[in-house]
Amino acid sequence: MLNGRKTSRSAGFSWALLVLAIVLTSLAAPSTAASGDDARTIYYLLPAVEGESDSRGRLIEATLSVKPSPGGGFKVVAGGEVDPTTELSMKMAALNALLLAGVSCRSVEVSISIRSQGPVAGPSGSLATAVAVVMAAAGYDDVSVHGNYGYVITGAITPGGLAAKVGGIPAKCAAANREGYVLAIPLSNKADAPPDCSYAAVAGVLDALSLMGWPRPAFSYRGGLPEAFNESMLGIAEDMRSNALKALEDARGRVPREDYSRESEAIKGLIERSVEAERYSPYAAASLAFTALTRAYTLSYLASLQEGLKPGEALAGLESELESLRAELDGMEKEGSMLYIEMLAVAYTRLADAEASIESLKASPPGEPSSAAAQLGYIKARLESVEGWLKTAGAVKDIGRELRSEDLRIIYSVFREYGYTSADYGRSLVEYMINAYNLPEGRFAPYLAALSKLVSEARMYEERGNYVAAIGFLRDAVSMTLQVVSAAPEEAPQPEDLELYRREMEAIISVLLARASSLGFQSGLTEAYIQYAEVLAGDDPQLAIAMMEEATASAILWSIAAEAMESQLEAPAQPAPTGQDTLAQRIETGAVVAFAFATAGLLFTLGVYITARSFARSSRIW
Repeated sequence: MLNGRKTSRSAGFSWALLVLAIVLTSLAAPSTAASGDDARTIYYLLPAVEGESDSRGRLIEATLSVKPSPGGGFKVVAGGEVDPTTELSMKMAALNALLLAGVSCRSVEVSISIRSQGPVAGPSGSLATAVAVVMAAAGYDDVSVHGNYGYVITGAITPGGLAAKVGGIPAKCAAANREGYVLAIPLSNKADAPPDCSYAAVAGVLDALSLMGWPRPAFSYRGGLPEAFNESMLGIAEDMRSNALKALEDARGRVPREDYSRESEAIKGLIERSVEAERYSPYAAASLAFTALTRAYTLSYLASLQEGLKPGEALAGLESELESLRAELDGMEKEGSMLYIEMLAVAYTRLADAEASIESLKASPPGEPSSAAAQLGYIKARLESVEGWLKTAGAVKDIGRELRSEDLRIIYSVFREYGYTSADYGRSLVEYMINAYNLPEGRFAPYLAALSKLVSEARMYEERGNYVAAIGFLRDAVSMTLQVVSAAPEEAPQPEDLELYRREMEAIISVLLARASSLGFQSGLTEAYIQYAEVLAGDDPQLAIAMMEEATASAILWSIAAEAMESQLEAPAQPAPTGQDTLAQRIETGAVVAFAFATAGLLFTLGVYITARSFARSSRIW
């Protein structure tokens, strides 16, 4: 049995050169005329299962074609009806792969032909599709994944480029092994593989490609954070810690001693961690201080509610504060550095978060004071966080590449397809899971409501011409699609698997950051999220992975932004590469297409259901 890792046959390939010397291929040149001769074709097999009683499985032939086409396009055809989830999953796989290959989805047409005898359903063919698109984008033509490399791949691609769990592994193993192939499966499917199954478990698309000799990044590309950003975060962290201690003192003697003692210990512990984190990550220090502040305000509000304060009275003051912040935010200039735009975009989403929490509390029937206090405490801390983002925006307004209003319109016009497709995929996947695994709809209601709200906010601000806010909400929608599980729940992943997921995400982010940076775009928040993930990794690996998701969403956004702005420039067509030998030569000379893969709409399967609690993590991301 192959178990997860296979030594690369191309260890000499330099990923540093690969990602730092990005050029367009002929596929990426919009001016290239489309013709059948220009198409690149990859063949692969899709393992399928017909019903729960199918123990043998079967292999379905699929052909992927990528060719130049002004305006781009995507289509998938099969012998029977193609389920919406299948089509969306494969479209996201294609968008994902093209993005990290540095090829504009608006310059190529991707066609997939599935030679099935009946309908095709489910997302399990998307991981293989992402691999095929990457190969075509890098210059491979007339290549068979199974015939040339001996692998059949199953798994759902995630928005972060990871491999998500799918069903029917025993039958798929039987079908692949029967024909002499090794089955590549997601890490989360290892427990489903029979003892006699010949398989390789992969964390994501980079892992899947490494099975076939493709090089993995041997480094971590990290963008630095300007001193002004870090200084602002340190100041915000200090202010939040101070306010948390004041709120804690305000509650002293006003709540039961046991409750006060317990919360006081937790809040002071968070404050200590915040101070310690300053040495490693000012953003992490601010995030931990925000969590302490939320709990302290909650305790203070609990005391006031128990003494007779009505929630509506408390909300009146918070609403006034919110409207004041909204007026300030709306009045700020919507042009400036990338970092400035990032800060404003976050401020809009955090303000909307506070507003949604206010509306939720208003609509809630009278309940326990502790519940209302938790909501009030969160709203108060969230509004204070908006003040912090506005302060930081002012500190970084003139640092880095400047974006004008027209630039933002162009960036959003490209990013919107990716974001809306991802949201559609997330919704479709939820429906598929509910039906395929007989899951209760109620578990996914918070996810669907939150995602719908983000998309509607993005569209509203788009109509108003406020592309800063629209970009912020759509970026959060992409991030949220990373949270959707793709199969029935299982035991929490082992620490070693979490580490493999983290490594895969770090590699994907590195490719995205390198591409964006090479074109003059650098995301401050991507690096900030990664730093926070590193601070959390020791005692909260699940939340650390969630922060890596946030980092991935931001890296995706700015990689697309770089693509959008690059598309405005006239660029000569580059000669098309052909095959791995040519790829190796181009790497050695520093001229190569960066490949990889990321984006779509499900969690990389950490084996956890989506519940209202799963969104409580937002209270720890200030």
